Amino acid sequence: MKKNRIGIDIGGTSIKAGVIAPDGQIVAHREMATPLNPHQGMDQIKGLIGEWLSNSETTIGVAAPGPMDLQNGLFLDPPNLKGWHNYPFVKQFEKNVGKTCLFENDANAAAVGEYYAGAGNKAKSMVYITISTGIGAGIVLNGQILTGAQFSAGEVGNMIITNEGPKREGLNVGSWESLASGTAIKEKVEDVFQSKDGAKELLKRVKNNEKLAVEMFNEWMEHLASGIANIVHVINPEMIVLGGGVMIGKDVILPSLIPAVKEKVYASLRASIDIQPAKLGTKAGVIGASYLPIVKRL
Repeated sequence: MKKNRIGIDIGGTSIKAGVIAPDGQIVAHREMATPLNPHQGMDQIKGLIGEWLSNSETTIGVAAPGPMDLQNGLFLDPPNLKGWHNYPFVKQFEKNVGKTCLFENDANAAAVGEYYAGAGNKAKSMVYITISTGIGAGIVLNGQILTGAQFSAGEVGNMIITNEGPKREGLNVGSWESLASGTAIKEKVEDVFQSKDGAKELLKRVKNNEKLAVEMFNEWMEHLASGIANIVHVINPEMIVLGGGVMIGKDVILPSLIPAVKEKVYASLRASIDIQPAKLGTKAGVIGASYLPIVKRL
């Protein structure tokens, strides 16, 4: 009989942990604020999952933001975990928890979650794109995560969409993330409408058919569709799954985005474009992390 699995998702704001049944359902879930000190974080993780260890699989998956060194199991310099830079996570986890640890980029883990237990569970190939503070992607091909030679596959946020746009630290001018992320929309909304509600405010105004908001939204859709069309032409996945904070407005976004993507791909591909909203929400990382022990990497 298969045992339940444990998945852990480390974020800049919180550490989430869950017990996941073999069918992908969450049996138990806990969450705590992420401390600045990684040693305290490790103590918290041990406390969160301690009573689950005896009745779970021997390998535990952990999702976390990059950049990270997956080969050596350590954080590099994730911007939203400044105190955790260069922390040898896997070594410390296995020492303190006593279980084997599989460490993975959070976008890849979320992609695995959606592939096995969410929107992509009937697809053979899928690209999961998160549109939130930044833009990232996880690529699953025939049940395997595409990690790349330097573990950097899926870093689509730095894809160049145009030769103009704001300059952001670590990104190209005209990068997809600088033009289409939740942060990009938030800055424009704050500048134009003096609101800090970002995409939520923009979408509300679009529903009211405000001319300036509609123009801003159409520009956003143009940039968002360009990035997705590029991914379609490079990967040709069976399905694209969209997650992240801005997809709270999926009822407004998808009816505009899908035809915009179809306009930018080869005519022969248009009928096969399948773009779906993510189903697992904030639990995607935990669920996906729990599947990491059974997923191969390319």
